This record gives sequence, structure tokens and C-alpha cells, in this order.
Amino acid sequence: MALTEGIVALLLSKSVSISLAVCGLLFFVGRALESSVDALEPPVLRSKIPIFGHFYSLLRDQEAFFKRLEWHTAWEHTPDANAAVANTHTHLVSKKHRLPIATLPVLRTKLYAISDPILVQSAYCNKNLSFTPFAVRGAQKIAGFSDEYHQVLMQTNVLSEYFKSLYDGTTAQHIHQLNVTSLKHVSKHIGSIGGDGMEIANTYLWLRNLMTVATCEGLFGPENPIRGDELVEDVWTFETGLPYLFFHILNSKTLQRTKEARRRLQLALGNWCKNMKQDDEQVSAYIRNRVGILRGYGVEGQDLGDIEVGLIHVPTSNSIPTLFWFFIHVFTRPDLVLQMRAEVEPIAKRGPGHVATINIDDIIERCPLLISAYKEASRICNGFTCNRLTLEDTTITDGQGRSYLLKKGAAVKMPAGVTHGSEDIWGQDAATFRADRFLDKGLTSEQAKIRRAAWTPFGGGAHMCPGRNFATAEIYGFMAALLLGYNVEPLDGNWDTYKPPPMASCPQSTSVRKPEDEAAVCGTRLTRRSGWEAVQWKFISGPVTE
Repeated sequence: MALTEGIVALLLSKSVSISLAVCGLLFFVGRALESSVDALEPPVLRSKIPIFGHFYSLLRDQEAFFKRLEWHTAWEHTPDANAAVANTHTHLVSKKHRLPIATLPVLRTKLYAISDPILVQSAYCNKNLSFTPFAVRGAQKIAGFSDEYHQVLMQTNVLSEYFKSLYDGTTAQHIHQLNVTSLKHVSKHIGSIGGDGMEIANTYLWLRNLMTVATCEGLFGPENPIRGDELVEDVWTFETGLPYLFFHILNSKTLQRTKEARRRLQLALGNWCKNMKQDDEQVSAYIRNRVGILRGYGVEGQDLGDIEVGLIHVPTSNSIPTLFWFFIHVFTRPDLVLQMRAEVEPIAKRGPGHVATINIDDIIERCPLLISAYKEASRICNGFTCNRLTLEDTTITDGQGRSYLLKKGAAVKMPAGVTHGSEDIWGQDAATFRADRFLDKGLTSEQAKIRRAAWTPFGGGAHMCPGRNFATAEIYGFMAALLLGYNVEPLDGNWDTYKPPPMASCPQSTSVRKPEDEAAVCGTRLTRRSGWEAVQWKFISGPVTE
């Protein structure tokens, strides 16, 4: 018996030794296969699992992956608490420090993760860091368009002209038109609320569906193809499934459902594009410009619809969840509602026929608390990860003059969720909504500069979101009308006992966290305020000519 046990022990010890040897060999082979890192590049943060570790964690955790990279440990000398005289004896303690930028080995390449706001802004302004390669690589996966059009993308200047057309379509004049058209749909909806009020079963889904149609009304005009309940639902099914399309994750149910939603949207958009007249000024310039560019390269009919679906989520997927969190943070605070209501009321011009006119520009210029509260809601819910590719070896510089070399071909990721939630930047209450945070007056000039650099829900540089002013104006106008004209209460109780729903994590295909369980969000009751019972809403934008 003793002999048998000895043999087993020997075999086990050899097995363990072999396993350890194999693990050690794999570890050193993995390290050997990693891309070399120049001494001038950012410091390296290696995964415990060579080659695949960061890649796997990034796919699994998405935006949350970068929050775990936010810190590294350093050893510092601190006074010994038991010393008779302070500072005469010291001992080493572990202290956490923010790592502003890091090099992450991923497979056979590497990426740079940047969390310092000044470095982020330096990267945004660097012409050697471009989003365009990601757009080219991802467009066909997301939209599923033909190989023929992919060749057009690769062999012509259509992409640069296409991106330019987006910005040309969002000049001040065009944004004014978008604002008025989309808010006209909103005013019709809330203007229909009568004396009995309106009961909403699910606040998130109500806001989501209402503003999806309103946004598409502004973009596509009176023949807006995205109106029916099924297509509105398809917009969000498609948006949720984007990571499955991009990475082709083999989840048959989700992937199939996403593709079916995409195809219905493509057919609706294709039919609309076939009939769209290039000179129809009821259609936004944002749409007309880009369709015109594609037509100039021979793309017509259904092919236009197939391509357009790739951008249908851009003006909806981020602004609408932001509106929901803004709505929740404001209306769950009765004192804040009173303050914001007093700020907004002077800009509503009451006229004949019970019409109240709100100029969006007046909100921007005269309602600082409302603007601050919106920015604060956006800061908390936005987990945008900006992606760039390094086209040439280049450097970026932080606020102390330190420069970091970024090598050609490496990806650069700038996770806004890290800077948006940093206690170093926003204070110890960074995780808490504080409506007046963006009105803080006791900041030093350096603190104010860092905060301006750290708030990046729309990205930055040459690829800053072209529709950001449209998105914010929709939200400002809608909230101003709700504050002035309506009492907003939860269906099941009162705001004193209401707890906002937990936020879901933020996939890298979108920028804003949604409620963790969309179907379980509480309902809301809207009733008319005294003195505003018969008001109908009119929104204007831009300077008023007498």
C-alpha cells in the first residue's frame, strides 16, 4: 500500500512539474511573441495571460475593462505613526496612482489606452490619429452592404466626401431646421394631453419611442419612413445587436434577430431613398448631402437604404438614453424642478390662441442650471470609448510637457467613462448627480481647464459628433416644455421613495448606458399644471426677425 501511494505521489509530482513547465513555456513564448515596445512609448501594462488576455477581457467587459486599468501601484515612503518625532522614521506603503496612458499588448499588436484629459485632447487634435480606418473596416460588417460598394469605398474618395457632407449638413442654419421639425412632433404629442392627464406604463420606452420618431421626422421630413411601432423597435434591436454584427459573435438568436431588424429597416430606407428628390428642402441637409454624395458615385435605390442603415442609430442611440437619465435625475428632485422651472419660465412667450413659444437659443443663453444639469446627467451616463488608428509614428503631450511616442498601426482608445467618473477631476462625490456641478465657481483655472477637457460625450477633434447640437437642442426643448406645463409623478408612489433603475454596462458600439432592465422601468403620470391647461407648444430656433 505504501509503495502504491509512493508511485501515485511520484506521478502526481511529475504531472504538476510538467504542467508548471508547460505553463512557464507558454508564458515566455507569449512574452516573446508580443510586439516590441520603444522606451519612448507609454508604459506597458501586461495581462496575466500573454497575447490573449487583454483581448479577451476587452471583449468580455467592454467599457468597464478600462476602469480596471485606471490605477497602478507605487511604493512611497510615509512617516511611521509610532515614531517619536514625525518624519524621523519612514516605512514603505502601497499607494494608488492614476496611470495617464498605457501600452496594452493585444494579440500580435498593441493599443494605447489614454485616461488623462489633456493627453486625450492632444490625441483628438493630432492629424496622424484617425477614425476613418475603423469606419472602413466596420461599415460593411454593420450595414452588410454589397462587395461592389465596398470596392467603391476602398478605391474612390467617397468616404472623405461622405464625412464632409455630414458636417456641411449640420451648420447653424440646418440645425435650426432640424430642431424645429423634430420638436414639432414632440409638441403635438404632449399638446394632446388633456384634463385627465396621461399615464405612461414605462417611462424609458415612452421617451425612447417618442424621440426616435421625432428625430427621424427632423431628418427625413414629412415622408419619414421610421414611424410604425415595428420599425421603431427595429431601430433599437439593431442598435443593441451591433457588437454581434461587428464581431460576428455566434449567438444565433441575437444575431439572427439583429439581421432581421436590419433588413426591415433597409427595405424601408431603400423605398424612401428611391423616391427622395435631391432638392426637397423638407428633408434635412444632413440626409440630402450624404445621399447626394453616394448618388454621385453611382449608388442608387435599395443600395442607398442598405448603406443608410449604418447611420440610423447615430442620432438616436446616445441622445435618447441621455434624455431618460436627465429626465429621471431632474424630476426625482422636486426642489430642482422648482429652480429650473423658475429659470425657464421667463423665456416662454405666451401668445394668442394659448400658444407658448420657446426659442431654443434662449434656453442655451439664459438657462445655465438646466444646461449644467444636462451636462451632469450626460457625465454620469456616458461611457463613450473613442477609437483612433495611428497612421504614422507621432507624439502626444500632457499638461506637464511630457511626450509619449505612438507607433504607426497601433489602435488608440480613449474611454470617456474613466474621465467622467474620476474623483481626482470631479471630487469625491463624482458618482453622485449634482445639478450645479458645471456652475462651480470656486475652481482654480487649472481645475476648470481639466474639467473642460475631461467632459467628452461627443468625442473631439476632426471627428467630433456632427449632430451634437441637434441632439442637445431636442432635449433642451422637450425638458423646458415638461418643466413649465406639466406635473410629472411616478405611477406607483412618489419621488421621495423612488430609486432610479441601475445602469447597464456600456458596450463599445454605443456611448450611453441604458437601464439594466428596460422593461422594468417605472411608469409616469403627466398632468397639466395650473395656468397651463390649454397651452400648445411652439418651438423656434435661431435669431427672431421682427
